[in-house]
Amino acid sequence: MKISKTPSAPCWADLSTPDTDAARLFYQGLLGWRSEVVSDPQSEAYGLFRSGDELVAGIGPTRSPKEPSAWLPYYQSAGVDAVIARVKGNGGTVVTGPETIAEDGVFAVCQDPSGAAFGLWQPITNTGFGVVNAPGSFCWFELLTRDPDGSKDFYQSVLGWGAKRHPYGGGGTYTEWSVDTEPFGGMLDTASGSFPESLPAHWMVYVAVKDTDATAARCKQLGGQILVHPTTIEPGRFAVLADPQGASFAVITYTPR
Repeated sequence: MKISKTPSAPCWADLSTPDTDAARLFYQGLLGWRSEVVSDPQSEAYGLFRSGDELVAGIGPTRSPKEPSAWLPYYQSAGVDAVIARVKGNGGTVVTGPETIAEDGVFAVCQDPSGAAFGLWQPITNTGFGVVNAPGSFCWFELLTRDPDGSKDFYQSVLGWGAKRHPYGGGGTYTEWSVDTEPFGGMLDTASGSFPESLPAHWMVYVAVKDTDATAARCKQLGGQILVHPTTIEPGRFAVLADPQGASFAVITYTPR
């Protein structure tokens, strides 16, 4: 994945959490991120994470006590209103927006037909990620769903993504998403039997790290959970973690090529 200003490419990710102070401390300890609060009063206590000097993510409070803590990926748009129309026309729903954030941009939060949430971002001055792929930054976006065929049709119709299927596991398939032939994420079929039936469709965000095993151990020390223990796969070694408020995310150390 590379930084892209192309419409439909991933451009941002943010965390909604009931305890922003605790989450800031957790990610600072786990990934070395430093945080800052946006000064604009319209931001509703929204904050930013940096890895070094580069912007890597956002953080804000959940909007209701029932809203779970979660990471949300955003995909760039040249016109949010037009994409929203395609979302609705292809069986998806609009949860929030479109809303304009000062001079930064216009956003909306949507759900695909299976219920997986994702964001749209139409930049004005804020173009999103300052760095990707480097340790401490996002590097992959993966949809977990029980309806890969329907999801493939939805995202191709709404965002125009390329979708290339590869053999995976015991006879399953893995779909690789791309924008302008540049891979940025994938899709995993959770109806394969190795996932609990209660697992809802959702987007998993991946952060590149120098040492997956050490990061997983540190997550546990900081009060988080290890949901999938460090495992070696073809691209590298990954783990699925959760912060103390329950937001899940993955970390991966890529195999040098």
